[in-house]
Amino acid sequence: IRGAHNFVSQLSDDQVANGIITYSSGNHAQAVALAGKLRGVRVVVVMPTTAPKIKRDGAERLGAELH
Repeated sequence: IRGAHNFVSQLSDDQVANGIITYSSGNHAQAVALAGKLRGVRVVVVMPTTAPKIKRDGAERLGAELH
C-alpha cells in the first residue's frame, strides 16, 4: 500500500486528470484502488480472468473499475 500511495500522491493533477490504469492480479490492484480513492481519482485495473474473486471484489469495493 505504501508504494502505491507514495506514487499516486506525487503525481500532478494533470497526470491524474484522466485517471490511473494498472495491471494486477490482486494486491497491487487493491493498493492502487485505495490510493486513487484517497486522492479522488479514477482507477482502472486490468486483471486476468484467473484472478481470485476475493481480490477482484476487494479492488471493486475500493472503487476500481475492472477490465
